[in-house]
Amino acid sequence: MQVKDVIKLACEMTDNNDLIDAIDNNNLTDDEQVTIDCLVGCFNLINNEVASEYIPLLHKETMKTQNFKINFDDFSKKMLEIISIKDKFERNVKYKQFDNYLMTNANEVEIIYSYLPEDVGINNEISSLLPERVFAYGITREYFFMQSMFDDAQLWDSRFKNSLRVLTRKKGEIKMPKRSFL
Repeated sequence: MQVKDVIKLACEMTDNNDLIDAIDNNNLTDDEQVTIDCLVGCFNLINNEVASEYIPLLHKETMKTQNFKINFDDFSKKMLEIISIKDKFERNVKYKQFDNYLMTNANEVEIIYSYLPEDVGINNEISSLLPERVFAYGITREYFFMQSMFDDAQLWDSRFKNSLRVLTRKKGEIKMPKRSFL
C-alpha cells in the first residue's frame, strides 16, 4: 500500500481535491506542504493506533541474554507487549519485566512480541491488512480533529471504528443445534 495513495484518498474525504493534483505533480506550495505533512502525521498516528489496539504486528527475535538480562534497547523494533518467550528447546521461559529490561532464566531465548511500526513518509510503502479506505477514514478523523472540526471528526471516527469492527470480528463456523422431527 502506497502512503501517497492513502493520503490522496484522505484529501478527497476532506475536500482538499486541489492537493491531489499538487501531490501528483510534486508541485506543492508552502501551505499545501504543511497540510500534506499534517496528513502524513495523521497517517502515522492511525498506523500506530491500529497496531497497538486492533491488529497487532508481531515479530519473532532470537536473543542472547547477558547475566539473564535483556535490555529493551536491544530489541530491533519498538516493543509493545511480549507474547511469548521460549528457550532453544521450545519450552516456555519464565521472565520478569522491569522498566528498562527483562530478566529470564535462560541464556538464549526466542521472543515473540507485538511492536509499533516505524513512522513513514508520503513516498513510502507499507504492508497492512487494512484497506486504504479504512486508513483514509482514520486520517480524515485525525485531520478534522486537529482542525477543531469536532462534529466532522466524530462522523469519521464512527466510520473508522465501524470499519475496523467489521474487519476484526471473528469469522468462524456457525453451529446450529440439532433439531429433532416432531
